[in-house]
Amino acid sequence: MGDTHLNLKFQLHNHGFEVHEQACPQPLLTELCNEFAPDAAVDWELLDHSALVRSAAHDGVFQQIAARELGDGCFPTHAILYNRNDSTQPWHQDTTVRDATKGFIEPSDRSIYNSLLSVRLSLDDCTFFDGALKLCPTSYKHGVLTTQEIRGHSMRPFSSPEMKAGDILVMHPLTIHASAASTTGKPRRVIHVVYAAASLRAMLGY
Repeated sequence: MGDTHLNLKFQLHNHGFEVHEQACPQPLLTELCNEFAPDAAVDWELLDHSALVRSAAHDGVFQQIAARELGDGCFPTHAILYNRNDSTQPWHQDTTVRDATKGFIEPSDRSIYNSLLSVRLSLDDCTFFDGALKLCPTSYKHGVLTTQEIRGHSMRPFSSPEMKAGDILVMHPLTIHASAASTTGKPRRVIHVVYAAASLRAMLGY
């Protein structure tokens, strides 16, 4: 990963997200593209269904990037394959947390969100017209918001980083984000891995 670089237009601690360009090693990217066909369905249990993703998430590129922010001992709570070519995703925050026994929960202690991180690998080039993720910069700093507050933030200027296959976007879970349907018909496969800091391991039952 020494020849990769950070796109300094976006910074995690300032904007709530950042892009690590070409952060995924090419051999791993090729294996993942071969495992998940261009028409692959959404899969919310990727850690259980893919040994390759599980390995990268526990001791590979995903974990290495997450550890820079969350520290050693951080761990993946779940991983999802997204491939939403023809559907939209409204503006929202990721407010649920994956508990090992209870599944997805809304934590009562909202400080937990500062110990979570989403790491998203693009398997395909994705422009705005392909339905690239739209994000509201600095929105995570306002904490958990109501639907009306989210709507207000979404009316402000947003960012939509164009991703190349192999780029990794890192984001705070409370960063308001959305995506539109693709107008090109191209696949937009994304492997989305959520990490928690080591301090949450016992609380979440991992």
